[in-house]
Amino acid sequence: TIMVTGFDIIFFWVARMTMMAGHFTDQMPFKDVYIHGLVRDEKGKKMSKSANNGIDPLILIEKYGTDALRYTLIKEVAGAGQDITLQYNRKTDESESVEASRNFANKLWNAARFVMMNLDGKTPEELGSPNVKELELSDRWILSRFHQVAQQTKDYIENYALGEGAKGLYDFIWGDFCDWYIELVKSRLRQDRASTSRLIAQQTLAYILEGILKLLHPFMPHITEEIWHTLTQTTDQVLALQAYPEASEAMIDKELEQNFELLFGTIRTIRNLRAEADIKPGIKTPVILQSENPQECQILKSGQVYLKDLGKIEQLTITSSLEQTQAPSLKSGISEAREPSNSENPWIFIPFLVLVPFVLLISFCLMILFFLLSGTKPTKRTKIPQQKQIPLEINLEPSQKVIAGVVGTVQVLIPLTGIVDIDALRAKLEKNLRKVEGEVKSLTSRLNNPGFVNKAPAEIVQNTRDALAEAQKQAEILRERLQRLN
Repeated sequence: TIMVTGFDIIFFWVARMTMMAGHFTDQMPFKDVYIHGLVRDEKGKKMSKSANNGIDPLILIEKYGTDALRYTLIKEVAGAGQDITLQYNRKTDESESVEASRNFANKLWNAARFVMMNLDGKTPEELGSPNVKELELSDRWILSRFHQVAQQTKDYIENYALGEGAKGLYDFIWGDFCDWYIELVKSRLRQDRASTSRLIAQQTLAYILEGILKLLHPFMPHITEEIWHTLTQTTDQVLALQAYPEASEAMIDKELEQNFELLFGTIRTIRNLRAEADIKPGIKTPVILQSENPQECQILKSGQVYLKDLGKIEQLTITSSLEQTQAPSLKSGISEAREPSNSENPWIFIPFLVLVPFVLLISFCLMILFFLLSGTKPTKRTKIPQQKQIPLEINLEPSQKVIAGVVGTVQVLIPLTGIVDIDALRAKLEKNLRKVEGEVKSLTSRLNNPGFVNKAPAEIVQNTRDALAEAQKQAEILRERLQRLN
């Protein structure tokens, strides 16, 4: 029902078959024609036998594996006109493109080993499906992402967008599942075996992993088949005959996914700031998150467990204001308790016996007024005024050094005083900047030399230009880090 071909032989092959079949059989030979791009070599020429520029696939399979080569070619397919440029070194028989797919297969293998090591020897069927009512936020998020990716992958396959389907699975498996969800549940897996939270994490991990293997099987059949047999402990079935995952609209929560994007962006910013400040991985630091958006503050508060765990945070403060105060009191009106003076409190001079009748008279009048109004009905609903939230103020000393970053409208601050030797860090950055600036000067001088540019091989000249661009970028990054530090 489908004809797969490159666009270069549409007329000579596809059109001829269609006309001949229609003439002799009065039927079309196929219903769909899938037209893909051409595989080109490192110089942009089409690979062919006549040009003798093809690549022996057995060499790449021997070095990187069958699944890696298959996945690379599928991932690069983007429809007619979008050719595949396969990076390949003919001297060493190495390919960066296929190597990246091999690394993806290794990532999947290691993630599967981690999951199976934490299932207590049970299969997904023995663990059972997770109870939706007992799911934690991270469980609901990964299940939402899985069902959305399952629906997208199915749509891509049905519409022959195989390259987009492969890329979507890559992002979900490597990014959402391996980089985020597994890291989020590690602390739960270390809990007691009787813990409900640990069981829910195990069930969710097993469910997602088995679903991933089914989704990825058409793209990488060998490694998924091997992992699936180990996970399910079955010997009389094959993964290729299992039903493809069906997405459930009820499990997709796009708002929750957006909330987690804010959490993940905040964690990335915290990690980047820690790296810039040269904070050692084992040291936990206080972190201040500020946003004037009440909804963002609520999202950050609901995910503060994940922020503290993955951000290596000792004390987390989430606030809507960063105003400094010099007085010891807050702007809420609460001040230090003290005895009032006579001049500040004139009521002290009124005799007690005079106050008692006055208070009784006021109380009697209020009771009469309440009795008169109790029989009337209000003409409209009275809204209870919401209490104004008092912003928490962070008292940062003027001499205290902080490093700051921004994710969306959320400001991220990490105090450095007492954690990092500011002078040593500044000296280190200045030393690195001087070194990089020296490289920039040397490379610029070389490229300004007409003898080098005109006589040196084009490849070496281009490598020098690339090195100069990289050095200039590194210098700019170091200047920005010094500026933020100062």
